[in-house]
Amino acid sequence: MVLPHEEHYEDKRQFPRLKLDVPALILCVGGEMVEAQVYDISPDGLQIRCSRKAALVINPGAKSVTVKDKVMVNVIFNLPSNNKQIKVVSNVYYFTLTQDGSDNDVAFGLKFKKFDGKGAKYVEQFFVHELEPSI
Repeated sequence: MVLPHEEHYEDKRQFPRLKLDVPALILCVGGEMVEAQVYDISPDGLQIRCSRKAALVINPGAKSVTVKDKVMVNVIFNLPSNNKQIKVVSNVYYFTLTQDGSDNDVAFGLKFKKFDGKGAKYVEQFFVHELEPSI
């Protein structure tokens, strides 16, 4: 399996990323659900990390994927500062292997497409809260 290197995507980011380590559920197009970890978040997307087994459910065949392929997943996770549940349809932007040596060694970049309820507002509030200077 040939995967693009993660650093290639670092140069294309428009927004800052905040590191997270919260569990997520990923509902795939075929209806299967897998567990993952949210690795980081930005106002327009997030990166999840998962096992290779889960990655094969998200991206069957482990073929190269880009945002143009329009692979969509539903992501459910809680923001740590306000414990608000976020449900969002996201477009898979890329996937790659990581070098961190953990069981969750596959990274998927996801771009937010459509939030349920007030999810977009909660993500915005999370960023304001996390980025405001401490006095």
